[in-house]
Amino acid sequence: MYVLDYHQQVKRINQMIPLRKNDKTFEVYYHDPQSGELWKSFFPYGKKKSNSPKLLRPEPLPSNLEHQLELCLNSGNLADAEGLGIEYSLSPEKWEYLLNLLNDNRKNYTRAGFFTFLNKLGVKEPDKTIEALHIDFNNASVSREKLMTLRKKAKKLWFKKLIGL
Repeated sequence: MYVLDYHQQVKRINQMIPLRKNDKTFEVYYHDPQSGELWKSFFPYGKKKSNSPKLLRPEPLPSNLEHQLELCLNSGNLADAEGLGIEYSLSPEKWEYLLNLLNDNRKNYTRAGFFTFLNKLGVKEPDKTIEALHIDFNNASVSREKLMTLRKKAKKLWFKKLIGL
């Protein structure tokens, strides 16, 4: 589903037909003539950040968040869990809902996918995520205190999955 490796992205993109490009957001949509799928190439953090990852994935993702987690955390390819985690690292307002879903369904996800997603989500190190996203807490939908509460919840969830509860 997600393609994170640069060389694999280039190989995949060369097999597809570009449809539209947004020069402001650096999003490019492609059509895969072999499968008929629509693909999206983008920089979730924008191209301004030097270490910003580039993601390539089919478009659209399933609209149901629970289905997205099921697909990406159990795919067997850690790039899927990593890509989804990177995408949702940009939405701290969804972290509480995501952590609740992860907690409710943690036995349904592979351990490796679960841990990879949680690491890339950024909830375990909210200070770094806040810095990367340039969040202004005066205008943010999530307070610093709430992020620290979510950090504790994520660490408990990590531990529960680790010991198999």
